[in-house]
This record gives sequence, structure tokens and C-alpha cells, in this order.
Amino acid sequence: MKRLAMAALTAAAAVLLTACSSGAPAENTSSGSAEGETLGVVAYIGTNAINLQAIRGATEVAEKAGWTVNVTDTQGNADQANAAITSYATQGVGGILVLVYPATALGAGLASAQAADVPVAIWGGGLADGVIATTSNEAVGAASAKALVESMGDEGDLLALTFHPGKLCLDHQTEFDNAVKKVPGLNITYNEVVVPGQQTSAANFTTAWLANHPAGQGNYGIWTCWDEPMEGIISALDQAGRTDVKTFSTNGSAPGILDVQAGKVTSVVWQPSEDEGAALMQAILDWHADSTDWEPQTIKIDGVVVDSSNVEEFISEHPDAIK
Repeated sequence: MKRLAMAALTAAAAVLLTACSSGAPAENTSSGSAEGETLGVVAYIGTNAINLQAIRGATEVAEKAGWTVNVTDTQGNADQANAAITSYATQGVGGILVLVYPATALGAGLASAQAADVPVAIWGGGLADGVIATTSNEAVGAASAKALVESMGDEGDLLALTFHPGKLCLDHQTEFDNAVKKVPGLNITYNEVVVPGQQTSAANFTTAWLANHPAGQGNYGIWTCWDEPMEGIISALDQAGRTDVKTFSTNGSAPGILDVQAGKVTSVVWQPSEDEGAALMQAILDWHADSTDWEPQTIKIDGVVVDSSNVEEFISEHPDAIK
């Protein structure tokens, strides 16, 4: 299948150096001198499925290297994230992995980590002073937007649920905006979900939007910048008895993939967050092996569009994606 054929490209990360230099990451150092260290994880929302997958990937690499892993759940609060980074830096951990927060919101924490010479990697947050590695969000966002436009066609009404405090969502929305602006026949209603409470927020926005878009009177779709709000969207659609609305999301957590399998979601782009978490932890290990010539990295691993045409094959090939 064409989409799944592309999935072979996700087996390895394409590491893009931010500057031309002879400095390159060292070889895998999982049994090197950093053994016995601690990885401090700063989770955006500790119970979020996609966060948990990234943590799982990082933990596997860390534990193989003889590290322990501690996780702090900051519940989407940037002040708490900065405090957690500072606390980990003060403790002298071997490395810090931050999830979702944009690097621009972490100035105080990153300054503390730099002062303590503790490497920080950010999943999806971008590069900044003190950040040794991050992951790219653009490919997943672009794949989601392309799938949406192909499904919706030239005309229709869309509800887009956004979340600007999260850089992953910002990047996904940028790709969404770039795609839909090329299709002037698509009318977009934007609403910003609230975190915590994203499912309730999404359900409320969906219910209100449905009231203004009656069944049988248009080509309708709902897009969310990550798939956790989708549970609220599905709930509102079920309550209204609506089956005429297409649904699209990104990240592809286990519930998101299962929603596609159940026919509740039109398409989701599976983001290999477990692989990304593993790659970021490996970057921390590589930094320990040779920090002198280190060049900050942006790690890019392509996602996979999952819809009714390939969901069974996808689950067969990626059984861990629904765990």
C-alpha cells in the first residue's frame, strides 16, 4: 500500500544539523561513562497518550544505558515547567527531556540548565540556547493537512480546533493554514481549546458549530491539531446523531488509531513519538560522549496517514501503536 510503503522511511531519524560543521554526534554510548545518571522528564500533561509514548521511548534507551528516569507532570503550566527544569538542574541530573513546550517559553529553566551544564532535549519545542536537540513537527502537520484537503475537496465548511501554547499544535496549524488557504472554497471556523479540559472544550465547540451547520446541508469536516480533543468531538457528534461530518487529527495516539478502526475518525497522522523520544534520549547520551563539538540537532521522522483504507494493515505492522 502506498502510504505504508512510505512508512519504511520512518525506521530511522534523519538528523538535520542546524549549522554546517564537522562536529557530529558520537556513536551510541549506552554503555559509556554516563551510566548511573538520571533523566529528568518534564511532561506537558503526564496522562496524555502521546506524551506517554515519547516518555516510553526515552525510558527504554535510558534504562538500557543504566540511567533512571524521573517524570514531572506540569499540567500544561509553563511556570511549573521552568521550575521543574530548574529543580532537575539543581539536582545535577544527567539530562532533561521536555515535552511539547516551546523553547521560547522556557527561558528561566534553560538558563538554569546551562549554568549547571545539563543538556536539555525538547520533544517538538524547537531549538534555543541550552537545547541540544529537538524534533520537527512540520512533516506530520503537512501530512494531516494534505489528507484533509484531499478528502474535503474544493468546497466545504471546517471547524478547526487549535491550541497555541503548544508548539506541536502551532506547527501543525501552520501547515493546516498553508494548505487550506490554497482552497478558497473551504470556510474555516477557528476555536482555541482549553487545557486541561481539552475534551470538554472540544465537545462544547463542536456542539455549537453543529447547531449552525445542519445535517444534509453541506460538506462538513472537523480538524484538531492533536488527537486528544477528538474524544470530545466524537462525543458531541454521537450525541447529535451526526454521521455526516468528516474528522481529522494528528499525533495518532492509541485512542486515535482505534477511533479510525471504529469508523469514528476519517484520518489521523500517526506520529512516531516513541521513536522520537528514543532519538532524543540517544542525543543526550551522544552529547555526554562528546559535548565539546556538539551541534544542536533537529530530528525528523515522518509520520503515516492512517485511514479506513490502511488501518488494519497499519495495526498489524505497528502493534505497539495501540498500546
